Amino acid sequence: MLRKSVRKSGRSLSPSVALFLLLCLALPLFAGCGGGQAAEAAGRAEWPWMDSNLPGRVAEAPRPSPQEDFYAAQNYDWLAGAKLKPGWSRNSTFNELQDEVDASLRAILTDGSIEGHDAELVRNLYALWLDWDARNAAGVGEVKKQTDEVERIATIDGLTAYFKSAERRRHGGAIANFGLGYDDKDTSRYNVELSATSLMLGDSAEYRALTADGARTKKMQEGAALYMLKRLGYTEGGAREILARAFAFEKAIAGSMMTYAEKRSPDAIGKMYNPVVLEGLREMSGAFPLADILASHDVRSDLMNLQEPAWLERLNALYTEENLEGIKAYLIRNIASGAIGRVDEAAWREYQRLANERSGIAESRPDEEIAADFVRSHLPGPLSRLYVARNVSGETRRDVAGIIAEVIEYYRTMLGEEEWMSEATRAKAIEKLDAITPRVAFPDKWMDYSGLDIGPGAGGETLSSALDKLGEFGWELFYSRLNTKVDREMWIEDVTRVNAYYSPSQNEIMIIAGILSGDFYAPDMSREEKLGGIGFVIGHEISHAFDTRGAQYDSNGALNNWWAPEDYRTFQARADRLIRYLSGMTVTEDGQKYGGALVQTETIADMAGVRAMLGIAAKIEAGGGSFDYDKFFRA
Repeated sequence: MLRKSVRKSGRSLSPSVALFLLLCLALPLFAGCGGGQAAEAAGRAEWPWMDSNLPGRVAEAPRPSPQEDFYAAQNYDWLAGAKLKPGWSRNSTFNELQDEVDASLRAILTDGSIEGHDAELVRNLYALWLDWDARNAAGVGEVKKQTDEVERIATIDGLTAYFKSAERRRHGGAIANFGLGYDDKDTSRYNVELSATSLMLGDSAEYRALTADGARTKKMQEGAALYMLKRLGYTEGGAREILARAFAFEKAIAGSMMTYAEKRSPDAIGKMYNPVVLEGLREMSGAFPLADILASHDVRSDLMNLQEPAWLERLNALYTEENLEGIKAYLIRNIASGAIGRVDEAAWREYQRLANERSGIAESRPDEEIAADFVRSHLPGPLSRLYVARNVSGETRRDVAGIIAEVIEYYRTMLGEEEWMSEATRAKAIEKLDAITPRVAFPDKWMDYSGLDIGPGAGGETLSSALDKLGEFGWELFYSRLNTKVDREMWIEDVTRVNAYYSPSQNEIMIIAGILSGDFYAPDMSREEKLGGIGFVIGHEISHAFDTRGAQYDSNGALNNWWAPEDYRTFQARADRLIRYLSGMTVTEDGQKYGGALVQTETIADMAGVRAMLGIAAKIEAGGGSFDYDKFFRA
């Protein structure tokens, strides 16, 4: 999505360039896209190329005309005066609105007059996070118990017993991951998604050729682990040996795992769909008894998906006595570094220092902001319900639902105008469009938290005990949904983010509560402003149903090729042309090219979103109404 934004890094395409691209490629009514030509015609110096998102850059030149740089012209004053808040690495329309939403959440978390179970849950967890006296008194004793248990493992069979134990379930020490998902061929049912080993550097490509960004992440993550290991009683040398062994194990397994770029590729969806049953998984497990480990935790399902078979094959080869110490080091490092944010204040301040250094941030965010984020991540439903009660009206839901219906109706016109598409494919596309489920602001049916009880610190509750309860609550939720049908009325729990989504597996768009204010939406906005704000967002999200990833799912959200072969080849060729165009753009002064493949789907969605809004505008005019295009584009 386009937005006014100030960042600390100039490594991405600025919205001024992105808007230039949209107008040139998608909007034939704009005959000329050369800012320099417009400047020359106006008799003034040419507006210099720049990434106007970098702090202070726009002040280096006078305000441009809209023809020279529409983005910079419209947002010149904001860009010239915007500051980065403590702890922020960027500022933007999204960040500013999120800051307003977060302030509302903190007001809820500190309002003792709000009654009810939801309010008690979120207030108590918030207070427990901020209670440094209690956290300091608890120290790192519980974490040491966990690392000591791994240290005592003496054989590969002992390691298998650990993975099968309740302790593993409680504290998450693992070299394989699993969780609930939607089966790609039958999205009415939950499946069990089996995913690869978690990596400290995230992207497996970093273990093949470490980038500068990867090196910064490695320094931060290993710094956190080193600090915690020494707090747990390890010597400097012993701690560094654990880090070296853990990294060696990760590097050995990473070579079999897909990279981020590979996962973003449209063909990754098919590659990562590999359904298995428990007995079939047992045959594939070999040395690493993944099927037996799942069964020991009562994870028995006839719908399982092994995302990366090559990873499991490699893990089988590595699961030997020879590699025991490396796997143990991996577990110990992860337990230690994972605890740095939930133990005492000294550990938290060290983590903040490392994270700020990694991001180039001079100041940390206030503790109250961090605590509110913590509550949101662990109790999204209760906090969202309280936010919605205060901030979202029925009028807003009805208005936005009406805009969604209008945009979907115009997309039917757009699909009808695609001359390269056969009638058979067009009919399937319109069928999918008509089946899209709009989700506005918040779900009508929420998850039940009545069985969860987090008490106040005065009653003996601690942050550690609260996290244990949350962990058990999560397991109970997992088991309650295992082998069941998906309840479509229950959707995203956290609706306080300034964001919007399209879910290909459920064929639904979610325009959630957090984004329904600020520059995006207000009840008293003009029609043009609503279409230029939340309307464009809606158009963008609907477009994801037909981008190179969403197009692989049918009207029911199932992975299914509904395209005529020739149409699909034409579609892919058009998408590849866009990638080539984007990848040929120089976007920084040092000559760096844009990564077109990484943003292909977002660019398709942006272009189609603008096209849809302008089509609606033309329809308004054709019906005898007026439309203020200047107001629309400024919005």
